[in-house]
Formats: sequence, structure tokens, C-alpha cells
Amino acid sequence: MNRLSVIIPAYKQTALTVVHVRECMNSYRVPDEIIVVNDHGDETLFDELQKLEKKTKIIYAYILQDVGFGYNHACNLGFWLSRGDFITLEDADHIPLREAYSNATEILEDRPEIDRVSFSRYWVPLENVLTLPYKDWVPTGVIGPNSMVAMYRREVYAYTKGQDERMNEYGWLAYDWKVRETKVGVKTMKAGQFYIVKDGSEQNIKRGMSKKNRKFYKENTANPHPHGENGVLNFMFHVKQL
Repeated sequence: MNRLSVIIPAYKQTALTVVHVRECMNSYRVPDEIIVVNDHGDETLFDELQKLEKKTKIIYAYILQDVGFGYNHACNLGFWLSRGDFITLEDADHIPLREAYSNATEILEDRPEIDRVSFSRYWVPLENVLTLPYKDWVPTGVIGPNSMVAMYRREVYAYTKGQDERMNEYGWLAYDWKVRETKVGVKTMKAGQFYIVKDGSEQNIKRGMSKKNRKFYKENTANPHPHGENGVLNFMFHVKQL
């Protein structure tokens, strides 16, 4: 069986991240490892994760430098620490439905021409997630897939060389990454669903690109290689296994 690694970048959403990890372990297809990368956020997260009943291996990494919005850095570090044949990149506020991993892994195992599986998303209130059991969560709406929450074949993430760590403002790695995926012919299929926690943060994000990120985006669009010149893992961190 192919090994599955789940990577969860986290920052200051300690309670939500703990629920997320718990629900990952309750999936029909339990991941072989869950890697939580704390982007220089609340250090109590490690202690709270230790209180969970462990159903699989949990690896905790803490980025020692404040690198601004470090989602890109956290994804790259999580991938570097992972050992899975399939990699699911997530976010603290994106929680898989029970069948999400089993649906996605089945596609990647049965259809070798598919490189990436994306997920539909249902809004669910934050208070539901933090106070009610999973079976009582009530979706309040539907939203399309997130470019950064998907399951990949390991070699696909490696070939595209992951996230561009120079693009350090929320979400704008998606512009660059989608261009690079298109360059190398990544084939995507949608299957399964995630809950996305509705706390007002994503709806209020200002959409647009800074001049700096637009410069990086244009560089990578013109570059015949999948990634710009800067390398990855250019920061300090420590790692613990729960």
C-alpha cells in the first residue's frame, strides 16, 4: 500500500489545529504520518497535541524564525520531513471529511495518469468545530477547491520544487505554483470534500498581488525551469515526534 503523509501548516490556531489532527486520525484511511509545522506561532501547540490519543505517527516541527507569512516555508519543511508516496497539503482551517483521503488515494492508485487530487469544500462554523463532535457539524455553504489544499504524488511536488518561499504573503504562492504545475503538465482530478472553518478570515483576505510577488510570479512564468533560483529550507527549525 502507498504511504500517505499529511502536512498541516499551523500558526496561532492551536485549538483548531488539535481538532484538525484528531479528525485526520479518524479518517477512513488513516494517514501513515501527520506532520504539523508550527510557523513560529503558539508554542503550547506541542503540549496540546500530546494530549490526543495517537492513532498514527505525529511529527511536530517548529520554525525558529519569524519569516513573515510562512505557509510556503511550512509546506516545504513538511514535505522534506515526510516519507509518504502521496502527500496531502492542508491548512489548519481545512479539515478532511472522513472519506476524503480514501477517495483521493484510490484515484492515485488506480489512475496513474492523474498527478494531483483536489477537494470541494463545505463551510462549517468555528463554534461547531470547537464544541461539537464531528457528526454534529452542520455545513452552511459550499466553496470551490483551494489551490493549496490537495493530494499529490510525491514526485510531482518534488519536480515542481514546492512552494516559492520568496512569495511570503498569504495565498499568493498559488499564482506561481499553478503556473509551474501547468508547465510540467500536472493532471488534476477532484474527489472528496473538506470542511473549511468559517471564522471570517478567508472571506476578508484582500485579493491581489504585491509588486514584489508580481515580480517573482513574472520571473517564474518566463523561467523554463519549474522554480526560481532561491533554494528551500533557508531557515532554522527543530523537530519532535509525539
